Amino acid sequence: MRNTLPAMIHVQTKFPSLAGHVGIGVEGSNATVQGDDKYHGNSNNNLAIPPIDPYGPSTRYFEIFSRGTKECEWEATPWQPWIKLSQYKGTVGAKGSDTRVFVSVDWATAPAAPYSATININVTTPCRGLDRYGFRLPMVQVPVINRGAPSTFTSGFVESDGVVSITGTNYQALIPASKPTGNATYHKFANYGRTGSGIGLLPQNLEKLTVDAAPALEYDIYLFSNHSAANVTLLISPVLNYLGDADPIEYAVALYPKGDTPKPTLVRPVGPSVGGNMPDGWGAAVADSVWGRVGSYTKSSFRVPKEGAYTLRVWALMPGIIVQKAIVDLGGVRASFFGPPESFLVGRDTKGAYKTLSYGDEVGTLAVGKTPK
Repeated sequence: MRNTLPAMIHVQTKFPSLAGHVGIGVEGSNATVQGDDKYHGNSNNNLAIPPIDPYGPSTRYFEIFSRGTKECEWEATPWQPWIKLSQYKGTVGAKGSDTRVFVSVDWATAPAAPYSATININVTTPCRGLDRYGFRLPMVQVPVINRGAPSTFTSGFVESDGVVSITGTNYQALIPASKPTGNATYHKFANYGRTGSGIGLLPQNLEKLTVDAAPALEYDIYLFSNHSAANVTLLISPVLNYLGDADPIEYAVALYPKGDTPKPTLVRPVGPSVGGNMPDGWGAAVADSVWGRVGSYTKSSFRVPKEGAYTLRVWALMPGIIVQKAIVDLGGVRASFFGPPESFLVGRDTKGAYKTLSYGDEVGTLAVGKTPK
């Protein structure tokens, strides 16, 4: 046995790839430009951030970073003066830093609603080498949608980016049962679950109710999209069929134009226990602390024929149903752990300046028919 060093080799001085010294990435995408990757084709050098509208996040972002060896200056130039950036110039490299640039819209000077367009932002740098033969200068694209709910819509959630997301405790009304049985009422649980709150029926020894015998949670929403199959997903706390598989956990849900008569869909999210096995999806539900995040156990589809005010109504037919979140997907839900943050709420949030960080955490037992402040 000998202690022998490996052969010595020459290590080449580091140099940039053909993609150049400066890279760009955008919110909501794993793609980067210049260059190509599995998320982005070589023939295109543009990346689009998610849409900006008055009811969505007040800012979106793109990132400029070093992918080479030189210190490089950069400059970002929007094609419209009402597109505002948190930073227009900077430097990446050894003495510079990677930069997240926030994009916003000056709604006071932007074109009035209804308006929809994609506005470009040029990103330039003097650090152009051989990459100039392979790639055009990169461009960040900003989809801008200016629209508004009518003044008659005074309370409720507003669609943005093809989705409405609601914390369960932030309902607009409690609807009494048409044929009440017992003393069922809703209770808000604070500091609970993934959203920080949940809402469900009390008392806990209630028998299973029918739709006619159960009070309902009502959420007002305004939808701009029409869709033949708008998916409503409830994220509820993990629960088993505690009355037995022959009498499973059940709730009802309906999405319908405001003022119409609801046609509830009955949902049984928990399947039977087969032999010694737990119900399908139970492992993921326990790990996530919620039913509905994985699979289609709590998903129901409804037709949305046109833009307008709609009502989402939920009947918890058993005390085991505790609603943490409701998501109405009109084609805009992106992959994430717990779905989109809560949507803009008229009467609570400021149009054009919503930070999407509000959660419901009020606690207490409420009388059926009482509308929260």
